[in-house]
Amino acid sequence: MCAICNFKIEFSVSHPLALSVAVATRNAIDAGLIGELDIDDGPLSAARKRMSAVDTLNLLQAQIEASLTTAELLGLPDFYVLLIEDDTWGFFHPTTDGFDPNIVPEMPDVTTTDELKRSNVVITSEAALRAWLHGAFDIENALRDSIFVIDAPSGHHMSLMQMFVTAGSVAVSGA
Repeated sequence: MCAICNFKIEFSVSHPLALSVAVATRNAIDAGLIGELDIDDGPLSAARKRMSAVDTLNLLQAQIEASLTTAELLGLPDFYVLLIEDDTWGFFHPTTDGFDPNIVPEMPDVTTTDELKRSNVVITSEAALRAWLHGAFDIENALRDSIFVIDAPSGHHMSLMQMFVTAGSVAVSGA
């Protein structure tokens, strides 16, 4: 992962599909599939929530890098991950050494009608991502239930889905 991004997007809509992911996540929490995040409220709660989200994105990065070959990693498109609880964005740019930690991405384009110009975005919640990292469910079920949504052109959608399938089969310590 290269960066944790604080993008200012108009109308406080981080992504047009974020609300449907939030509803699906709440349904999964109510059904016991996903646990709620346990981050205390208080004067530093916003900072703790952000650090928790960053930690979760780092775990995702480690899981992907541990499970994909260099060729598979380089076959991935650049993509963003949006954790909806507090609008934490991560940007992933693959290189031969893993994801580039020094890149500064452009703001994602999530509203264009030109599919080829649209940014590749994975929308999920931190709670769902942590549950997936712990093996609570597979990516196919997460996508079917809209707990994870991959908003990308079809070819990139398939490669990102395959990335999650492969990464889901490898356990990473700390997840």
